[in-house]
Amino acid sequence: MIYIDNILSEYDQKVSLYKTLSRKMSALLEEMIRDEGLYVHSIHYRVKDRDSLNNKLNRPDTSFKELADLTDIAGVRVTTYYSSDVDRVADIVRMGFSVDKENSIDKRALLDPDRFGYLSLHYVVSLKKSHSKLTGYKQMVGLKAEIQIRSILQHAWAEIEHDLGYKSKHAIPVQMRRRFSRLSGLLELADHEFDGLRRDLRDYSDEIATTQDIDMPIDKISLAHFIKRSDLVRILDEEIQSQTGLELVFEDWFAESLVDKLLFVGVSKLPDLEAGLMYRSKAISRFAIEHLRGRFYSRINQGVSIYYFCTGLLAESGDEKRVVEYLETFSLGEPDSRKRFAQGIIEKYKSVSGAHTSDE
Repeated sequence: MIYIDNILSEYDQKVSLYKTLSRKMSALLEEMIRDEGLYVHSIHYRVKDRDSLNNKLNRPDTSFKELADLTDIAGVRVTTYYSSDVDRVADIVRMGFSVDKENSIDKRALLDPDRFGYLSLHYVVSLKKSHSKLTGYKQMVGLKAEIQIRSILQHAWAEIEHDLGYKSKHAIPVQMRRRFSRLSGLLELADHEFDGLRRDLRDYSDEIATTQDIDMPIDKISLAHFIKRSDLVRILDEEIQSQTGLELVFEDWFAESLVDKLLFVGVSKLPDLEAGLMYRSKAISRFAIEHLRGRFYSRINQGVSIYYFCTGLLAESGDEKRVVEYLETFSLGEPDSRKRFAQGIIEKYKSVSGAHTSDE
């Protein structure tokens, strides 16, 4: 009992220091992860509260004699999008902190073949001596903290498992164990498949980047590369930019937003898009310049000519209802004035394209 009282007393004296430690470790780790070009879902830090500590100290299977014996007073949790990134974060942790190998556990290696659920990678770490040179860090060197790394699906399982209140497979009612196992398998399969999907998307992007053939369906990746490489798109975009004085930039989201618009107007392959742009090139640039003139924009996106190609293709048909449907589908214009907006688009396109849509 005397040990418990002493530990709790020491905790009260150092809790603010542990709070600072967890916050600074979280900030350091976030910076290191960012420097490595890795994107994670979240990084959270916490300090074990006094009640939780008291409950832990009073468990019959514990025998702590001083606060330093507890390695999880301060904690940081990194949640990655993909399971393969868990090991990448682990490498960063090993490089950036002093790791207590004896108390660090890769619980994934302890996962029984029939064990439901996920287990995380846990590191017990402390700041390196070099951190003592940083302002406000010297007094925390030597204090230990726990860094937990898991994927977002591993985290989801752990949270649900915790909410259900079952940490041991043997404690689950027999008639429900198979359901737990099936759910565990589904999440493990999903984790694996998301990793594979990301890898395949990267391979596909690399393949598209090296090919000169544009005879392919339109999707986010193929369209983004087309926008960056097409001389026709570049010429049209730069003409629009020079006449409006707006900054021309590339943004990934804009290329993605064009995919649905192209499919809406019936263009699903890059060769058809290129042919359509070429056939209507002068009308597209005139239409875009006229529409953008006087508007309060500071920049336009690469591929803006494709945006106006879609609108112009609809306007060319003269189908007012179809233009209104397009505006509604993509939340363009104010809801109560879309019919008038559609009429204006049709009239403006006709005025800039003349009687013909070609360059002849």
